[in-house]
Amino acid sequence: MDKKIISYLKAGCLLHFVTLTEVLILLLILSLPGVRSWLTGNYTFLKILALTPAITFPVIAQLDARSRYQNYKLIKDNLCIYGFQKRLLKPFIKSRCQRDAIKAAAGELGLLHLCTEYFTASGYRWYHLLPDVVFDKPSVLRTKNFWSTTLFERTYHPKVDFERVNLSVSFN
Repeated sequence: MDKKIISYLKAGCLLHFVTLTEVLILLLILSLPGVRSWLTGNYTFLKILALTPAITFPVIAQLDARSRYQNYKLIKDNLCIYGFQKRLLKPFIKSRCQRDAIKAAAGELGLLHLCTEYFTASGYRWYHLLPDVVFDKPSVLRTKNFWSTTLFERTYHPKVDFERVNLSVSFN
């Protein structure tokens, strides 16, 4: 499998799991006896509207996964260029999905142990799934900035060509 695809899957592993779970639930609902005939009966628009969350949640999770992949590329560049520095990771530590992106990048650079220690020292454990902002300042969930950085992070173009870096390292 292509390295970029594997990195994409690692950077958003929780989000991909959520997407798969949501799609399976939707398929399960649609496979129940009578659901298809219920959908095509009267008030079809209202019924589809009722199923909208089951359709949109996987899309939202994948938009978030794409944004985390952009974080992954940025973090990997920064870790490669500047080495392990807590200040580079601090802006991304308050979200489980962003911590997954950091772990994916750090793992590829041999820095996973340092990152895991940093997360543990900062008080984060495997069960801290929701972003800190949900508890610290829930009103931010209503802001355009939160949703644009969560779902529509700008595309990051890496500064380091890791294929060349890896090739040059393997020849030495």
